Amino acid sequence: MKATDGKAQAEVQDEIGEVASGDKSKIGTWISVGVVGAVILATYFILFGLYMARV
Repeated sequence: MKATDGKAQAEVQDEIGEVASGDKSKIGTWISVGVVGAVILATYFILFGLYMARV
């Protein structure tokens, strides 16, 4: 994308800055992924334990 006027270039630079500042949100994303993974594993082990107790 080629921006020739100053306003368009400023908008592009603002968007680039917003993307660069998104590094902090990656930490929150990985925490969320970890929590979801832990819940899935806990559910699996609980169901597996209940199944094995039935046998």
